[in-house]
Amino acid sequence: MLKELKRPSIFEKKITKFYMENEGVENDQQEISARLHKIQGIFYLLPHREYGQKWKDLKFGISAQSLIERKDSLLADSLKLNSGYWEKIEKAKKSRFKYFNEIEKNIEELLTKKRFSNFQ
Repeated sequence: MLKELKRPSIFEKKITKFYMENEGVENDQQEISARLHKIQGIFYLLPHREYGQKWKDLKFGISAQSLIERKDSLLADSLKLNSGYWEKIEKAKKSRFKYFNEIEKNIEELLTKKRFSNFQ
């Protein structure tokens, strides 16, 4: 007697397909969770996430959002948490450094001109 191979039904195929999709989503969310937990001080600020729920669908508090933006900007962008605050701070800092570098350069030029004018 030959054993007949039992073919999976259409319903079983659908269940398997949905399971694999949900498992893929959950694996991605677990990777995001691991990356979030690397940020110091954020653990108690994170919203509760159910199995299969995406992080980008949750509401983050302003403290958690700020920490994520500051410590992991790529993750913040992928979670659509970019308020632009830390970018503004960084731009302001760069413009201050640029301004002070320009002042130093101008002072050096003036001192150089004064030194050469004393020799003539």
